[in-house]
Amino acid sequence: MNPLAVFALAFLLWLSKGLYLSPLVKSLSRWTDEIVAYWGVVSAAEVLLAVLVTLLCPAVYFVRWDFPVKAFLVLFALSVLSFLPSIDELGRFLNPETEEDRKVVEFIENSSLPKLAFLQVISSALPEELSFRYVFLGLLSLWNPFAGLVAISVFFGLSHRFSHSTWSWRKLLSATLGGLVFGLGYIYTKSLLVVMAVHWLDNLLPELYIKYERARRIIAVAVPLSLLSPLVFWEVTSGLISYLRDVFSLSSLLWGVILGFAMLGVVYAGIIALKGKGG
Repeated sequence: MNPLAVFALAFLLWLSKGLYLSPLVKSLSRWTDEIVAYWGVVSAAEVLLAVLVTLLCPAVYFVRWDFPVKAFLVLFALSVLSFLPSIDELGRFLNPETEEDRKVVEFIENSSLPKLAFLQVISSALPEELSFRYVFLGLLSLWNPFAGLVAISVFFGLSHRFSHSTWSWRKLLSATLGGLVFGLGYIYTKSLLVVMAVHWLDNLLPELYIKYERARRIIAVAVPLSLLSPLVFWEVTSGLISYLRDVFSLSSLLWGVILGFAMLGVVYAGIIALKGKGG
């Protein structure tokens, strides 16, 4: 089946999942924490979507299941750099002023480390990498790798605005750059495990920084040291640069931007339609 046709179908299924997953979330919430129930159902749905896409378009399955450590360290360093535009946001949670920030800090402080780590698996590392990188980017890369990388990075970063209305544009920029790192890491290494691990660690470290005062000094030293990885493992870094150079073109960049904003427009139109119906 044509990758672009499968992409359109997968995107519509992903976009409408709230309509058919709600009953499952309500049922599971009777047995476990509501947040765990929600993200558990979402993660299961993303796994099924990935299976469906693989059956419809087997060419999308170019996944390696090994774990290249050097690539992980380089990609983590690049993801840290992507966080720099919004690094001052961390201060909001160390000294929360708004009710929303206080609720976030309270949840982190009252949750155990295993729960926080598990939630980052089922809320971001697993579902987002399966949908954004394996399904969406995987399908688009069969058409145009660079256009797909740009489109999914733009959509991944800016779509956070729909679920996090208080996010600043600097934080959305960081999310977009992070999506670029995850996407490049996936189509270059073809290792889902690596990008899942980088994404998981990226999201968990700020929570550990907030929760454990004793860990702040260690994190503050270890994270900057990780920025040496692209130089230490230059063969990986140069490989990423060469890959980007080989797939880049101005037309691909333009198509990627157009497609990314078109996806955002579809999501926005769906939200407006639901609000019009009182949804």
